Amino acid sequence: MNWQSVFGDFSDLTKSEQHSLFQAIRDTLFLEPKDDIANMVGEIREVRFSNGLACIHCGSVGIKRNGKYRSRQRYLCKDCGRTFNDMTASPISGTHHPHKWLKYFNMMVEGVPLPKIAEELEIHISTAFYWRHKILNALRSLGFAKLRGIIESDETYFLESDKGKKDVTHRKPRKRGGKAKKRGISSEQISIVVAHDRNGNVLSKMAGRGRITADEIDHSLDGFLDEEIVLCSDSATNYKAFAKKKGIPHEILNAHKGIRIKKGVFLIQHVNAYHRRLKKWMERFNGVATEYIDNYLFWFRFLELHKQLDKNLRRKTMVLEACKQVNFMTTATLRA
Repeated sequence: MNWQSVFGDFSDLTKSEQHSLFQAIRDTLFLEPKDDIANMVGEIREVRFSNGLACIHCGSVGIKRNGKYRSRQRYLCKDCGRTFNDMTASPISGTHHPHKWLKYFNMMVEGVPLPKIAEELEIHISTAFYWRHKILNALRSLGFAKLRGIIESDETYFLESDKGKKDVTHRKPRKRGGKAKKRGISSEQISIVVAHDRNGNVLSKMAGRGRITADEIDHSLDGFLDEEIVLCSDSATNYKAFAKKKGIPHEILNAHKGIRIKKGVFLIQHVNAYHRRLKKWMERFNGVATEYIDNYLFWFRFLELHKQLDKNLRRKTMVLEACKQVNFMTTATLRA
């Protein structure tokens, strides 16, 4: 058999089979260094234990080495008697395909939908789903940085979604996101507060249903505002009431009256542009389940904060940030 006869049968293959054959030939002829999460264990250890090695279960610093398992160093806590390794209580802990994780993180950085991830990595779509939310829950556990100086804030809305549920009784199911029955903003809409300072810090989180109230704004931003700030918003009464309640200096931009910038520095274009990019990015998912929307907000926030980095560095940063904080979220927890 020669290569001409093999190539002659190439056109008889389906497109997916042709692609698989191409991948197999490329992987055989052009070997690349093994791209495994195990190669990053040292960097993950440095990030997780930047303040010194401590027990992830009880916080004790009375730690000793306790042998290795599958080439990973294990540690024993002298106080609580429990063991752990550098990856315990991270999204990667306990998974069966560690060699696929870096490629998965690549796809997270690119915002690839689940069906394509499952096909590319040859994993079940539910596995791809659980991996996604283990990572996003880990990123959420890092919280938000405090907003300082001039802060732009505004709300945006997404259609409420029970995607993935089989017992939706309060309305008829919608396909691929669907449309609201009521016009304008109603209880069918989920309100998202976005606040943005001039240092690049962003806060975005779900606030409630329907038109947002001053109390919901307060609850969303509570603890994340510096003492000396200036709030910029549109002319909505909810932000006026919030600023008055908190005693915050407030600059109002009324676009209906043509006021888009005041004193050359007070504006809300940055936060409105963030809304547009967020909505455009969300379209690829054909509707996001309301119970998971905060995870997706953190995902987009991560991409926005690190968009100046090249793809490989963004992937590395996502890996390190996802593993930085001890997080015991498991697939069993997500299923429950």
